[in-house]
Amino acid sequence: MFHLLGSIGLAYVAGTGIATNAAVIGRGLVRAARTAVDGEYGEAAVEVLGSLAAPALMCYGSITGLCRDVVAVAQELAGPVLGEVFEEPTPREWAA
Repeated sequence: MFHLLGSIGLAYVAGTGIATNAAVIGRGLVRAARTAVDGEYGEAAVEVLGSLAAPALMCYGSITGLCRDVVAVAQELAGPVLGEVFEEPTPREWAA
């Protein structure tokens, strides 16, 4: 039962990610086509490269945000314990 639900959940998450990335790339390609029709081929090339790079940058931003949240929570949880063990001020106390 859990295998079935896990598979469905994974397919849903992967499907939404693929749909989002496809929409971002498609939007960039439509902009590039419109720019190319106007005769600005250099700008169209930049639009194409931007549309292909956007999903990677969105993924990088999401992972960076997740890592920052994990580090902040770990610092909040471990800060008081480490402060008692080492009896030294924490970086947060230095800033204050």
